[in-house]
Amino acid sequence: MKIKNTLSALCLSLAVAGCNLDVKMYDGVMAEDLSSNNIAEVSNGSYRLLKNDGGLIDYGFYFWSLGGDDLSWGGTSTGAMYKIYDYQRNIASSCTEYAWELGYRTIGNANLVIEMIEALGDNHTDEHTVIKGENYYLRALCYFLLVNEFAQPYSNNPTQNPGLPLKLDSDAEPAHLPQSRSTVAEVYEQIVNDLKDAITCMTLPEGMTPKSNCYATKEAAEALLARVYLYMGNYSEAYKMANSVITSGRFSLERGNRYATYPQFVPEENKETIFAVRRTKEKDDNGYSRPGSMFINVDDTGWEEIYASSRYLELLELHLDENGMPLDLRSRFVNKRYVEDGVEDYSIAGYPEKEYTDWTFTYAATNNKYIQLAIAKQSDGRYLIADEDASDYTSEYLQTENYNLGTRYYVVGNDGTKYIGRIEPKVFDAATKRGKMSQFLVYAINKFSYQEQSKQLWSPVISRLSEMYLIRAEANMKNGGTLEATLSDINILRERAGIPLWTVENMQTAGEGGTSKDIYEIIEEERMLELAWEGHRRFDIARNRGTINRNYPGGHLVSNPNCKEIPYNSPSICEFIPQAQYDAYPYKLEQNP
Repeated sequence: MKIKNTLSALCLSLAVAGCNLDVKMYDGVMAEDLSSNNIAEVSNGSYRLLKNDGGLIDYGFYFWSLGGDDLSWGGTSTGAMYKIYDYQRNIASSCTEYAWELGYRTIGNANLVIEMIEALGDNHTDEHTVIKGENYYLRALCYFLLVNEFAQPYSNNPTQNPGLPLKLDSDAEPAHLPQSRSTVAEVYEQIVNDLKDAITCMTLPEGMTPKSNCYATKEAAEALLARVYLYMGNYSEAYKMANSVITSGRFSLERGNRYATYPQFVPEENKETIFAVRRTKEKDDNGYSRPGSMFINVDDTGWEEIYASSRYLELLELHLDENGMPLDLRSRFVNKRYVEDGVEDYSIAGYPEKEYTDWTFTYAATNNKYIQLAIAKQSDGRYLIADEDASDYTSEYLQTENYNLGTRYYVVGNDGTKYIGRIEPKVFDAATKRGKMSQFLVYAINKFSYQEQSKQLWSPVISRLSEMYLIRAEANMKNGGTLEATLSDINILRERAGIPLWTVENMQTAGEGGTSKDIYEIIEEERMLELAWEGHRRFDIARNRGTINRNYPGGHLVSNPNCKEIPYNSPSICEFIPQAQYDAYPYKLEQNP
């Protein structure tokens, strides 16, 4: 049944007047048919709006994933998302426009569902209570994603910096819209309250079966609240929420090949996924418009322009097997385009068991390009640099040092400069393989594609169990817990990845130059490895009041050399309120600087 004369709350946008947005609405309930009999259908509209093509989850994904130091664009681009990547904000960006638009539409629909159920009074059922909880969760999720995109981080003066207009009812008339932006702290307070209400509503009575991980559940609300508390620095509550999810018994870590290919499973079949925005083969696009197409080409579909960064690969590849290939199971999410596989090959996962003969030592040079040195492994285990390259360095062999319980390889130039790099079969440059720039190499990412073996189909994962272990580890340490307990949670993930485990003893010599390794650096690096490109990294740096260091090869240094370092309190750390939304709002909102 097509929407017509639909209640304004179902398609709420704070700037619905005056904006000419081509946003496809979903089939839903007409205003004249709205009643308590179709609350469940109206609630499903919240989910449909959340996953709407070009909406908050799609375009929001580019904001929270492209701003970290774990990826690199293999050239430059005129696309809207590129301005997010290189921190040159565009006030008229379609990415931010649709993220804001669909985020508030989802909030509006959630508001309506909550009101409809509250209007039932004592006549509501247990199912109605659960549905109300789901919409509290969805409203909280939207506000959380939006406030982190359009406002300064919580770590930067949250009681003073402007956050978002908080809309908590379904009346879209101008007189009922907020007249200003609430502060970041006030938005976070609302998010916390919504998630607490969600947990209460979705704590099921005896005999009631929980819904699948394609719907909000009590555990999904606890998982998101654990992250919110972590960002707020409320470590005791972050620990409590993460621990509740871990001990619920509903989820378990995927292992082995199932973990290495977990994006290919539908959420319902993934034991680790707590909540995912479900996309299906029958109803959803699997082509170039999906986020995964920027990271990898699958079956001749995909731009394959965004790659794992040198900084990430240097951290990932400290542990090699006898054939020189990375031991860390998470390396399977990076599909290096090896020259020996041929320029026409675009496999989804590469050939991890193949034996390659053309080996290189690859490092990130100071002139924004990769250097590939031909090497040969000797009988004593050392790597000899080819004669034509060796004269540029102080030794004809690669040099090694211990780091993070593994081996780090490096060379020293004749000018004394030390270059840390990696051993790998020769990789295609981006010009040869993808028509981009020759100084960059193709390290494709398969973490957001090939669900059900269908090109770029993917159900975006909002929360999964491994994040809960990492939150519990960090919150334990920052709340005065034991070092052993923190290492135990981290080691659960390292054991799954197949790399050495941390102990109190081996931490003492595993840092730079044989120094002791700081526990918070261990936590940060493990989060970077485990949650790569999933939208955590830029926020991890910001919440810890750090600086995003992007002084490594990538198109960002071509288009915006000033983005080598982005402090957590830089104006560019968040996006402008989209100009069309700003202009059409009936009250004067404070624009971001």
